[in-house]
Amino acid sequence: MVSFGQLEPLIRAGEFDQVATALLSADEPARRALAARVKGIELPWAEEAGTPWGQRAAWRAARQAALRIAGAGCLPRAADIVSFLRSGRFDTAHTPAALDALVRVLSAPGRPSLAAIARALAEKLRPRQADLQWGMIGRLLAEAELSPPGTEAVVRGWMGQVGAERYRKDLAGLLRADPYTTEMLPHVFGIARLGQELDEEWTKALARLAADGVVDRQSLLDGCVQRLVAGDRPGSIRRVVVLHRLLDPTAGEFAARRAECLAMLSGPESTVADLALQGLRRADDAGLIEIDTVAEAAFTVLLRKEKKLVRAQLDWLAAALARKADPLLFEALLTGLGNPAVDLAEQVLRAAATHLPVFGAAGRESLAAAVAGFQGDLRRQAEELLGAGGPADLAAVALPPVPSAAPVPPPIPSVPELAAEVRYLLGEVAPDPVRLELVLDALVRFTVSDRPALAGALAPLVPNSGSPLLNLLRAVVTGQWFTWSPSREMKRAPAPMWMLFERLIELTRQVCAGSPPPALLATPATVDGHVDPARVVRLLGEGWEPGASDLSQALLRLPREIGPEVRVAADRLTSDAGRALAGFLAGGGLPDPEVVTVAVGTLSCPHIDGRYCECSRHPARRTVAFAPIEHPLTVPEGLLGQPRKEAAARAYTYNGGRALDGWPLVFPSHRELAAAHVQPRLIESAESRGASGHAGILPALAACDGPFGPAMALCLAYGLTAARPESRVSAVDAFLDLAARGVLDGTLVGRELAALHRAELIVLKRVADGLAEAARAGAAAAVWAALRELVPAVLAAATPGAGAPDLLLTAESVAAAVHAGGEIPEVTAVAARGGRTRLVTEATRLARTLASASKTVVPEI
Repeated sequence: MVSFGQLEPLIRAGEFDQVATALLSADEPARRALAARVKGIELPWAEEAGTPWGQRAAWRAARQAALRIAGAGCLPRAADIVSFLRSGRFDTAHTPAALDALVRVLSAPGRPSLAAIARALAEKLRPRQADLQWGMIGRLLAEAELSPPGTEAVVRGWMGQVGAERYRKDLAGLLRADPYTTEMLPHVFGIARLGQELDEEWTKALARLAADGVVDRQSLLDGCVQRLVAGDRPGSIRRVVVLHRLLDPTAGEFAARRAECLAMLSGPESTVADLALQGLRRADDAGLIEIDTVAEAAFTVLLRKEKKLVRAQLDWLAAALARKADPLLFEALLTGLGNPAVDLAEQVLRAAATHLPVFGAAGRESLAAAVAGFQGDLRRQAEELLGAGGPADLAAVALPPVPSAAPVPPPIPSVPELAAEVRYLLGEVAPDPVRLELVLDALVRFTVSDRPALAGALAPLVPNSGSPLLNLLRAVVTGQWFTWSPSREMKRAPAPMWMLFERLIELTRQVCAGSPPPALLATPATVDGHVDPARVVRLLGEGWEPGASDLSQALLRLPREIGPEVRVAADRLTSDAGRALAGFLAGGGLPDPEVVTVAVGTLSCPHIDGRYCECSRHPARRTVAFAPIEHPLTVPEGLLGQPRKEAAARAYTYNGGRALDGWPLVFPSHRELAAAHVQPRLIESAESRGASGHAGILPALAACDGPFGPAMALCLAYGLTAARPESRVSAVDAFLDLAARGVLDGTLVGRELAALHRAELIVLKRVADGLAEAARAGAAAAVWAALRELVPAVLAAATPGAGAPDLLLTAESVAAAVHAGGEIPEVTAVAARGGRTRLVTEATRLARTLASASKTVVPEI
């Protein structure tokens, strides 16, 4: 018989063997009577203080082992014991001696089933616990004569335990002696990410065991193939590939796994596809697979991007066709003409030319269909090969028509709906500018018609913090003026933002003075920001005077084309605002600015020593400038003028991540004005992937009216080289919209791209991909105009850049699509260098395409 007073000191002293002996001396009811008090024992670290570090670790492990054994010997149910042994209070592993004591206690008469405990512990084991608990679980499973479940945690625990001894013993020997090796190995390949554990020593050990017959070699091969087909992380896959190569499968073994090898050919890892391709080729050379397998492999491999794989497949197809000219093999060969890499498609075309005579008219027809989508030099080669039966001319892709701007949604009809809109608006980080205009319109209408109801609905929604919009809402509720003190950063906010702020402040003053306007002149009629001129004239004829900022914004939002009846009605207005409108229309509206681009040097460092800042990393930038426009409007400083002397400050302006969505609505009829303000905010989108994706504003800029000029061209140039893919998509969309409107100047865009390239500010691969997409969508003429400026600048540079071959590839395709001719001296000079670099190859191809349109001769590549 043992008491808790006797047992606790043994536990705290780490005498686990004595704990086991004491518990075994008691009967089952006596042990269970101790369960609650044993479970409540805590082993604080403070008790180990003062012990030398080496002794402390051993003592801690012994104390935790003693407590584990005590719990296993006292707790009444298997579930209680499992929960206790898995508890987070234990952070040390069992020693072999402690495991012996644990087994003794769990095997005592009256104790819950050892098998049930071992099985539950194994099934509940988690990967992060495997290193700590597997030693105990493995021992209990062995004592219960149970097979371990094939979970990730169990397999990781087993691999960790076996591998822990390999620095003192041979790993192959350890695996040979381990009772679980044959059971665990299949799970190593069946569970994702476990391949990462198969380092060089593991792979060599498994290959030795397979060679010695300790493990079934076919099962090991099947496991490797299973994982290679299923795929995994690159690190895991590479180690499985190493093991597969060490097993050195025969041609017959590859043939037996034909379907799996074909599946491996389409995997993302080139090493896996290469392994499968080599194996199938060996099986074919041995006569163990059929022609349809060769063709099926070609259908997959010839469209891959890895040139080594494609060329190996072409060699295999050539050998197969030499043995038997089967139409299926020729059809598979023609699949490679769809490879996106032009040089690989060209190789396929040459291979097809070699075998074309054997297949006669049917082969020529198949080849003509396969090259129907070719452009440029590849198309010329196909036409020379096919002669009169060449591919049919491609139909030009037309740009879609430009839709009219949609009308804004109907006005907000009631106070409750306005309150709901305000609640939504206040919760938005970047409110929709059209919804904001509708809210302002409704605020004015209901302030005049039913201010008590409006104040009651808004009172619970308006916070005490200050901003121009919040102060307006508070003024509607309380009738009081709240002063807004903008921060230093807000004072430097861009002028388009201040245009909205000044409108809000003006309206707040009118509300506080008890004379809110009956309506807002500047409320847009369409989602692009244009007002309805007839509505403006009608409102001004009602005998009230609008605020100066509201009137100025309304004048900026007038369409460029206004009907004569509206002009006549405006001339009849007698109020000050009416005469201002009539004079504005008579003067032709706001003049278009004379915008120029400006190169800005690198940012001068404002810090004391500059050692810990990143100012020096900023490249030179490019921005725009224009002289102040003469006007009668009430607008913020800098809205209608950007002097050249302030270009550097604008180029390095930090926008704070604020949305730009409302900026085009300030100038819906003046694209260049809007673009001039937006452009500096696009610079960081091109320089850094982490910068705010402001390029999404480009389609809205394209939808503005007005002439196309340097500011919009520079916006497109920065957008085409933006770091984020979605930003480049927006740039392409804007490019296409402008082309469809008939205002895009591709030459101007090309000049800005060339200037950015000279300043090392663009990534050519991004630009090439974007221009290629625009050309495919129907803007080929504008794209060629841009490339005609950019390509010479790129090739004239001391270092053209990593994406120069891609740019030439796009240029060759677009030149063929628009039938461009005429020599580009820089292209001819690069083509004349000779050699087999990709730059020379693509330059030669472009030169040949241009020459074919001009009927001049260029040497073959």
